[in-house]
Amino acid sequence: MKPPWVLIFFTMKLFYLDESGNPELSGSSDSYVLVAVGIPIEKWEYCDRTINQLKSSYNLSSAEIHTAWMLRSYREQQEIEGFESMNHDERRQAVIRIREQKVQFYKDNKSPQALKSLKKIYKNTFPYIHLTFSERQRFIFDLVAKIKSWSFVRIFAEIIDKRDYRPPKPELTPEVQAFERIVTRIEKFLSHVSNDQKEYGLLIHDECESVAASHVSNMKHYYRRGTFKSAIKHIIETPLFVSSAYTNMVQIADCCAYALRRYYDSADNILYLPIKSRADKIGSDIVGFNHYTSNNSCPCDLCLAKRKRMGNKRSS
Repeated sequence: MKPPWVLIFFTMKLFYLDESGNPELSGSSDSYVLVAVGIPIEKWEYCDRTINQLKSSYNLSSAEIHTAWMLRSYREQQEIEGFESMNHDERRQAVIRIREQKVQFYKDNKSPQALKSLKKIYKNTFPYIHLTFSERQRFIFDLVAKIKSWSFVRIFAEIIDKRDYRPPKPELTPEVQAFERIVTRIEKFLSHVSNDQKEYGLLIHDECESVAASHVSNMKHYYRRGTFKSAIKHIIETPLFVSSAYTNMVQIADCCAYALRRYYDSADNILYLPIKSRADKIGSDIVGFNHYTSNNSCPCDLCLAKRKRMGNKRSS
């Protein structure tokens, strides 16, 4: 006799999303990158604690890690004699004094727009001014090393070359296309890893009113009709939107997105290679990353591998 109840087991993975580069075709960056960093829900506390410990070792406990702003050169630090020999409080106060003087100079002599740009730079770099450039670099290298060491992490990324953007559907913006392709890859991943236990995924994105409205609307559409390539059965319909300032794993996604854009815009692979090691794979083939470009001779490693696979299929 069958029992009157059935136990249904399921597990969940959390996918933290962030972007790098301007999604507008007229934006300053050549590439637009959307990244999703997936972890099992039971690993969330471990990851969060590990990141907090690393932050604390650099006196960054209350800081939001924004990789692009951290890896800038801060001119004020170069103007301070003996900056490296100062302690953190002394460095911070010395930088603040110079910045206050520059703000006053801009108020007296520059345009309002120039002053606004200066204040934006100062606001976004303020959490890191107690660290030298080499210390900020070392922190990011340490952070990327942590990501590489997490064997349970799966990273998905869509890199769109905006210079000659030709989407399969004319109405698709780089932002929408990247999101649809990321959702499709996560769905295929969850379908693949589901065995006796059903695997579900929750998308968690940095909060932004315009992005939230777009993603929620698109997810509802995908739920009803599927994406361009897949039905959606394993991803929770409504994404969760959180403040990156208080969510370490969104800051990790920011770091990964920056690393990929640096590789595609500037051929700098020092951060890219460790991140690539955690890309979703089938066998030895990377399936979690895709470079969308009309350049049939693109020299990037993803495009080279894709052309090799296609050549092998034609010759077999």
